[in-house]
Amino acid sequence: MLLLAPTLLALGVALLQGGSLAYLAHLPLRGAPLMLLALALQIVLYLPGVRTSVLVVSHGGTIYVATLAAVLAAALVNWRLGLTLRLAALGLALNVLVIAANGGHMPTNGPAMRAVRGEATVRAIVNRHLYGNTLLSTPATRFVALSDVIPVPFPPGQGNVYSVGDIILAIGVAGLAYKATRHPYVADGGNFCPGR
Repeated sequence: MLLLAPTLLALGVALLQGGSLAYLAHLPLRGAPLMLLALALQIVLYLPGVRTSVLVVSHGGTIYVATLAAVLAAALVNWRLGLTLRLAALGLALNVLVIAANGGHMPTNGPAMRAVRGEATVRAIVNRHLYGNTLLSTPATRFVALSDVIPVPFPPGQGNVYSVGDIILAIGVAGLAYKATRHPYVADGGNFCPGR
């Protein structure tokens, strides 16, 4: 939700200011198939029957880190797209660091999660009989300050707890969506140029 809402808002604002989805469609993203494959694998990890399999419960964290690393690699080959893409890559890199350092799971602050999603969600995170990409923070958690510690109670009952990396990633993706929709990308110098 944190990534989707700002991105949709950015797209809407860009369109209201005279932008075009055609500009966005012509953004020369490199590595898009790799990014889509990695995201598809992440979705597969949560399918009923898959997320309870011994393989995924045992090795899902490693698979998750590998898919995040693939998305990060695809983002980095697009460095030329400017500051907003670089912000998105930084946010993603921070998340990969924390997740990799914590065995393939993003630690989340239990009291914050309980406050925004309730006790049932906290119990689901603790349930190690099915795969989940989060775990509750403990004293042994590495990079706690960069883990999911920022509670966002909106929308009510559907809020979540986010990391600093999530926030930076959302700002970067929304910014890139705005720029790429508002003005066409011009390869000479790698700029988004108004009036072209």
